[in-house]
Amino acid sequence: MSQIPGKDELKGLSYAELRALLQQTEAALGAKRSEELKVLADGYAKKLQMGGFGISEGIEALRPYLPAKAAKTPSSSGEPGQPKYANPADASQTWTGRGKRPNWFSEQLESGRTREEMEIR
Repeated sequence: MSQIPGKDELKGLSYAELRALLQQTEAALGAKRSEELKVLADGYAKKLQMGGFGISEGIEALRPYLPAKAAKTPSSSGEPGQPKYANPADASQTWTGRGKRPNWFSEQLESGRTREEMEIR
């Protein structure tokens, strides 16, 4: 595991280096979140099955825990969405998957990469 840079080390980084570090951190957070959510979902599914219940019954039982009214989506609130794709050649270039495709995304697809390979996990 790499060591987390200290406050003094961060001061020595350029703006571009800090942005890249931030994007790497956000990507790592997203991956860890997905990983932990999958572990929880797997455990819940196993408990349901051991109790003789189906997955769809478990999902239905969770409905009361959903918020009464969904929060505004980033697109409806005017806020930018979370990045969904990152350029493998330059992690500082990201795209939410909405709107016009950035040139780097189209170029990566033309070179043989898939959308899935560029997803931030």
